[in-house]
Amino acid sequence: MSSTNPTQSAYDWHTITALNIVSTLAQIGQFGIIFVIVPVWLALQGLSAAQLGFFAASLWMGQMPGLGLAPWLCRHWGARTVVVVGLGGSVMALLGIAWVPMASLPWPAYLACGLLAGLGMGLRWVGLEPWLYNIAPAHARGRLVGFHETLIAAAPVVAPAIAAWVGVQGHTILWLGVGFTVSALVPLAFARTPPVEEAHHVNSWRQSAQAAWPHLIFRQGLLIALCGGMLESALAGLFAVFAGDRGFEAEGIAHLLTAFGLGGLLLQYPVGWMADHWGLRAAGALAAMGTALAAALLACVPGVPVAFATMFVLGGLITAFLTLALIAATKTPTPDMAWNVSSLSMAYSLSAVVGPVVAGGAMTATSSMALMWFATGVGVVMVGLLLKR
Repeated sequence: MSSTNPTQSAYDWHTITALNIVSTLAQIGQFGIIFVIVPVWLALQGLSAAQLGFFAASLWMGQMPGLGLAPWLCRHWGARTVVVVGLGGSVMALLGIAWVPMASLPWPAYLACGLLAGLGMGLRWVGLEPWLYNIAPAHARGRLVGFHETLIAAAPVVAPAIAAWVGVQGHTILWLGVGFTVSALVPLAFARTPPVEEAHHVNSWRQSAQAAWPHLIFRQGLLIALCGGMLESALAGLFAVFAGDRGFEAEGIAHLLTAFGLGGLLLQYPVGWMADHWGLRAAGALAAMGTALAAALLACVPGVPVAFATMFVLGGLITAFLTLALIAATKTPTPDMAWNVSSLSMAYSLSAVVGPVVAGGAMTATSSMALMWFATGVGVVMVGLLLKR
């Protein structure tokens, strides 16, 4: 990716502010509403745990082409256009989700909407984040990533809070998702256009992979992305079933998801600080160990206070895995940051396809408790692999 003047980039607060606002608003609509609240909405439409698992998988599967194509599209269309197309895809997906029950279409129609929503999310993700992170010097990127992830972590706080206020039934929550997504276009118009790299200066996919793989921080980021994606997608897509079996109504589930999002909101900057000062390996191992313990506690100890406390912790630690993967991408010392972000984001999304399918199948075969034991197992494996390396 083209380098920019370090002095100018370090102080381009105009674009940093604009892009952070874009991400915050878009994330509420694209992730907070679609990834977190729509599964609860679909559960009220009568979808089973297995069907919800497939819908959650469709969201992450849809991200794959978006994440893979975004760097190429940014070079040919420009990052701003790619972000606009991504936002438009998510708006169309929300309209489609609202239309499926009105048209009495079979439930697999939701999967097509999920694929489109994921595509829009992937395009906006990689279209915007390398644009933002290239502004900062390398030594400060951990904190910039942590700050940015803190802002977008507001999405799983704001969306459930809105859902608890307006209700999950009906289409109001879907229209609000459309509103937040469209509103992101306003600050996007005020961001300065990034320089576009000439095609003959861009490494091929293979060359970029060969440049990144020898670096330990990239391989650690890949491990964190693969494990973290499974955890986030399984929890976001299937928690409504687990909580429903524990006696929580739709409003109570929305409050628990708010606690989950609040944890993610408050812990991302500290995670970025830890990665800058203690190293990615230590920060990742601590997050994985805490995830395993919190999930096991939620499975074994009933009660509302325990549920809220553990969901707060899980929200902070599980959200941290994507933060750490992106920190690894931005700190890998290669010239093509867009490829680093794209590849680790694709790994995160690919594993996120697997998470809800495996966990949903286990829940169908046994009980909803399998969701938390799945999270515990993945956390333990991550700790072992990180410490081994």
